[in-house]
Amino acid sequence: MNEHYRDIRKIDPSRGAFLADGSPNDKNRVEIGPTQLAFAEWEAAGLTPPNLEAMRKYRWERLTQAIIQRGYGGILLFDPLNIRYATDSTNMQLWNTHNPFRAVLLCADGYMVIWDYKNSPFLSEFNPLVREQRSGADLFYFDRGDKVDVAADVFANEVRLVLAEHASGNKRLAVDKAMLHGYRALEAQGFEIMEGEEVTEKTRAIKGPDEIRAMRCANHACETAVKSMEDFARLNVPFGTTSEDDIWAVLHAENIRRGGEWIETRLLASGPRTNPWFQECGPRLVQNNEIVAFDTDLIGSYGICIDISRTWWIGDQKPRADM
Repeated sequence: MNEHYRDIRKIDPSRGAFLADGSPNDKNRVEIGPTQLAFAEWEAAGLTPPNLEAMRKYRWERLTQAIIQRGYGGILLFDPLNIRYATDSTNMQLWNTHNPFRAVLLCADGYMVIWDYKNSPFLSEFNPLVREQRSGADLFYFDRGDKVDVAADVFANEVRLVLAEHASGNKRLAVDKAMLHGYRALEAQGFEIMEGEEVTEKTRAIKGPDEIRAMRCANHACETAVKSMEDFARLNVPFGTTSEDDIWAVLHAENIRRGGEWIETRLLASGPRTNPWFQECGPRLVQNNEIVAFDTDLIGSYGICIDISRTWWIGDQKPRADM
């Protein structure tokens, strides 16, 4: 019985206990990641996936070193993309962008604490670099109402206590994007607030070898999804019943099929709506012999952003000279 259960937990029976990127070969795992489809396509393309353990350690070391170089006691992250970089964990990423409930504190000695949604501390436990899981960083009005300041004071005091133990009381704290009450509460605890985005942007700008492998895999997945979108458009547009939204939906679906996450914009337009640019896709039916233009702005495999812009001429005639 138990052996059978272990067998059905595997997402790819042809592999051992781990997938090509070093993550557990377990379909019931908490950690998100690429699908069997993505791994098969990368293998066929001769691509080597990243080693996730090595990639996480590289990012942790870069952030820690950046803190030390600047003489800070630590860095406090609220931006979900920076949290993903520091911990490689996700939790309701889009919702979190406008309802900030997660935070990560990385201390100068490398000790890392995450504040997550109160019912899901387990979402980062796969990463041993995250030493503690807590809750209580939800400092937005919808959640806390008129007691946001009280919650912010409790949270800021926790930050102070962690840094007192792991940064020798150094109160120079880098912060990326704090809500108003959180910022005020941190200042009330005596912190000198430093520019956190400067730290994260410069840290993230230099990629390690496994990050480059992750980028190559994510790019291949995105290009494959784009090809599916193009095939759909060329097959269906000539009938005059296919909308911009229909075409755009294919990219969403194909991205998710490969373990991608979301698309940040709706930048696909057709015909006269391509100029001026930056019109978002909608219900317009694309006509034969028209331009379709798009910008992927896609968060794909491993949380990597792949931004590809293309225009297609779809039809049986040649485009006008001015096109």
